Amino acid sequence: MAIKVAICDDVPVFAKNIEDLMLEYDSSLFEIDIFYNPFRLIELLKRNRYDLFILDIEFPNVSGIEIAEIIRKNNYTCPIIFITRFKEYMEKAFKVNTFDYILKPATKDKLYPALNRAIKYLDLDDSKFMFTFNKVFYSLSFSEIIYFEKNKRSVLIHTPSDTYETLLQTRALLSKVNHNFVQVHTSFIVNVRYVKQIRNNCVVSNLNDKQTVEIPISRKFIDSARKQILMKLRECPLKA
Repeated sequence: MAIKVAICDDVPVFAKNIEDLMLEYDSSLFEIDIFYNPFRLIELLKRNRYDLFILDIEFPNVSGIEIAEIIRKNNYTCPIIFITRFKEYMEKAFKVNTFDYILKPATKDKLYPALNRAIKYLDLDDSKFMFTFNKVFYSLSFSEIIYFEKNKRSVLIHTPSDTYETLLQTRALLSKVNHNFVQVHTSFIVNVRYVKQIRNNCVVSNLNDKQTVEIPISRKFIDSARKQILMKLRECPLKA
C-alpha cells in the first residue's frame, strides 16, 4: 500500500529534488503531493489524509513549525520531517514531535536513513483503515474511528473531527477492521475504545471530551455485543 506523502516547500527546485530522491528510493512506495503554498496544505488537512509530512521551515507568512502544530491539532500522529537551511530552529522543531531534522540540500545520505526509519515506524502501525471515495484515497488509523454506520450502499466513518464515506459491504467491512471493533446492529460497528456505557438498547460512545453519541444495539446483537465489548474493554484502555 502506498504511503501518502505531503511535501511543502515554496521553492519548486527544492521540492522537486525531494520528490526525485523519494521516487528513486522506491517509485512504487510513495504517493506524493507537492505544496508550494503552505496555506493550501493547511486547507486540505481535513480532506486529505497523509502518512508522512516533509516540510520546509521558512515561509513568507507562516513557519513550518506552525504548520506542524496545526498538523498535530488535526489528530495527525504520523512522522514530520523538516528539511531546511537553518540550524537554529531545531530545538523548536522537536517540540512538535519532529521525526527528523535535515539540513538542505537534501541528499540520499541525509534523506534515506530518515525514510528508512519512517517506513519502519509506519509499518509498526498496522492498524490503518484505507479506503477511497470519489477517486480520493484515505488512510485513517483505527484508533481515530469511533464507529462505522451503514447507510444503504455506503459506509459512514465517524471520527472525533470529521465523517468520511466509502462504498463497502458490511461483510467486507468486518473483514477489514481490527479486533477493537464490535458489531452492535446491522448498521453499526463500534470501536470499544470509545465506549463509555452499555445500555439495554444502545451503546454510549465518546465523541470528544464533552460530547457523547448513542449508538443503537439491536436485539439480534445485544448478547454477543455486550459480551464482546466487556471482554475487549478489559484488554484495552478507554479513550478519554
